[in-house]
Amino acid sequence: MIIRKAVRVSKPSISSTKPRLIATIPVKSPAVHFAINPLTNRLYFIQGDNRLGVLDTVTNKVITTITIGKLPYNMAINTRTNRIYVSNFYDGTVSVINGRTNRVISTIKVGERSDNLAVNTRTNLIYVSTISLRSRNANLVVLNGATNNVHRTIPFQGRPSQIVVNAVTNRIYVTNTTTDTLAVIRGDTNKIIATRKVGRNPVITPVIDRKTNQLYVANNLSRYSSVVNLRTLRVRKVQLGRRQRDITLNPLTCRVYISSAQISVKGRIFVVSSRTNKVIGSLTVPAFTDVLINPRTNHLFVSKSTETGAVPLIVYHGSSLKPLKKLKVSAGSGSLLLNPLTNRIYVGGEKTISVIQD
Repeated sequence: MIIRKAVRVSKPSISSTKPRLIATIPVKSPAVHFAINPLTNRLYFIQGDNRLGVLDTVTNKVITTITIGKLPYNMAINTRTNRIYVSNFYDGTVSVINGRTNRVISTIKVGERSDNLAVNTRTNLIYVSTISLRSRNANLVVLNGATNNVHRTIPFQGRPSQIVVNAVTNRIYVTNTTTDTLAVIRGDTNKIIATRKVGRNPVITPVIDRKTNQLYVANNLSRYSSVVNLRTLRVRKVQLGRRQRDITLNPLTCRVYISSAQISVKGRIFVVSSRTNKVIGSLTVPAFTDVLINPRTNHLFVSKSTETGAVPLIVYHGSSLKPLKKLKVSAGSGSLLLNPLTNRIYVGGEKTISVIQD
């Protein structure tokens, strides 16, 4: 079954009602690394060493658990073809799942270890970063989603890490945590056309603001974030004074939210205007914080990753940064994911998935 309908996000309309907890779904092991296909109402989450859970977001019930490769690490979905791709780190493979039947239809060997991955929904190509245990070099492997075969292998000096695909321009951006660089790849030739220096340890997935045509890189070991002009590929620094942990973007208000990476002390969230690339606000938050913005309501969700007990999920107004509500969710991974069609946020826990209606 091929689904052609596009996912669109409407203009922001600040919600007059406050977010509320509507469901707590039990799971057998910690739910991490969420991915969602809003067109089929399915949420996918990694569990344990070799399992993928499938949640029906209409009934809020886990409908099946799929056995995949060893130590699954990350996943991506092609909503047009209803295929789910999971990188199995230990096996160096990618599992391909049919979203209609919930079955593994192919397991593709990509290298010694497979890391992150991303999908270009327009070209039906899947990009997978791999790691070599025998050398300092690795590859970005390109898979053909129609044939489930390796389409091309792009060699890297160092360790390719996070991957961002711009399907509109057919450009792929890959951070390198060994060389602290960003590689720019043409999607038609699958060749590196430029490399730019960014901050130290760019291990966090960057975000693209298509309105300003800029890519934002959060640097885990630098006290500044890197901003790349995607037309000129010029890189500038936005000084934050702290190392970074997470990043989220509201493309409708042109605001970027970057959290600090403090673990034992209180952290900060810095608000950067993508129009001026200046810090226009900041917020004190708990240590080890994950952040998510809902563009439609302009609500900023801040969660704390803990091992035990109920933890607060704090909701702020995305512009004024005033707190709106504090919700109690189960301790866990801190993983946050938004379904843009239903305005629901999913929070991963040790034994539960919490569902918030925004």
